[in-house]
Amino acid sequence: MSLLSKHESMVWREFQLGKNTSTIAEERTTEAWSPAYVSRVLNRARAKIAKTLKEHANSHRLDIETLLDYKGLLIGYDYQTSTQVYIVYTEKFGTVVWYKHDFYGGKLCSECPKEKECRETLDAVIKEYNIALRPNEIETCMTEQSTIVFNKLAAKETPRYKRQGGD
Repeated sequence: MSLLSKHESMVWREFQLGKNTSTIAEERTTEAWSPAYVSRVLNRARAKIAKTLKEHANSHRLDIETLLDYKGLLIGYDYQTSTQVYIVYTEKFGTVVWYKHDFYGGKLCSECPKEKECRETLDAVIKEYNIALRPNEIETCMTEQSTIVFNKLAAKETPRYKRQGGD
């Protein structure tokens, strides 16, 4: 079962693609969505996502450094492994816990049995959050690329409310 309702999922997806609540409402005029309704739906989605991100952080015994619920991202630290951890919400995989790492069991990405799974996960984050990578970033190994992707997500600008007719 999905974490978000159908409307929450639609609004969340559009918001992550850079649309503000007014734009989302305008595109749903046949369904009579107002900007206020879209805002309420988005706030419900953010609350659900924040709750699940915190629950995952607690279950992994992480110290929460940053919670960016409007981006679906929590950055934490695992003192047991001395590692930064990213927890991100995706529509495709739900909640993903990603430990920052340089290798897996002494193996680089190309030799790792989890390479395909990691690639699918990272590609889902890139696609869902519309993250653009420069050519030199695409060429980096996946462990480095994951850090780039999560840092870009953390730094990504989010749409703000804009009155109709405003600039």
